[in-house]
Amino acid sequence: FGTTETGKDIFACLAYGARFSFIFATVVALANFIFGVIWGSISGYFGGKVDLFMERFSEILGSVPTIIVITLLKYHMGSTSQVIVLFIAFFATGWIGMAGRTRMQFYRFKNQEYVLAARTLGASDARIMFKHIFPNGLGTIVTSVALVIPSMIYSETSLSYLGIINLEAGKITSVGTLIAAGQQSIVANAAYVAIFPCVFLILLMLSFNLFGNGLRDAFNPSLR
Repeated sequence: FGTTETGKDIFACLAYGARFSFIFATVVALANFIFGVIWGSISGYFGGKVDLFMERFSEILGSVPTIIVITLLKYHMGSTSQVIVLFIAFFATGWIGMAGRTRMQFYRFKNQEYVLAARTLGASDARIMFKHIFPNGLGTIVTSVALVIPSMIYSETSLSYLGIINLEAGKITSVGTLIAAGQQSIVANAAYVAIFPCVFLILLMLSFNLFGNGLRDAFNPSLR
């Protein structure tokens, strides 16, 4: 892949940057998955006033732009690591989409015959929610998780590229910092410094979309 103007190997930098981006995005996606599934399950299963309150709260929180959250966090947590600021910002609103998909799946399946039969036989609400309803909606939910990971990487890349988040201050290399550094090299006729991270990001998005479709088919009970 060549080297940067300071002599750093681009392939090694991309490997380190991709590792951080993958780990960070996976942790954020896992946190959003756990909280979003629990929130959406309770909202969709019980319905009524519980669902109304939880859904309005999600809508109010989701109406706050992520960039505003990041700006406020940076203002009040100036000395804190930028990684922690990013995690809190992505988690603060990132679980809302997962909760909405889970809620939709619970509304879809909670009145099915097998659920009514389990309720008649005395199954508890928790057992009905996570033993009978949740597995049937797992395909759509898992597909969403697979798509959240590249979305987080893309968001981190955009914020690093625009300079809103400065991960280099903490001596952290990510795909976003590599693209931002490569922008300066384009002027010096070294466009390959930015091209390789961009190509990696494109292939990553495409790969996770195909991977998500495969997971959806694998977890679809109707295809078993």
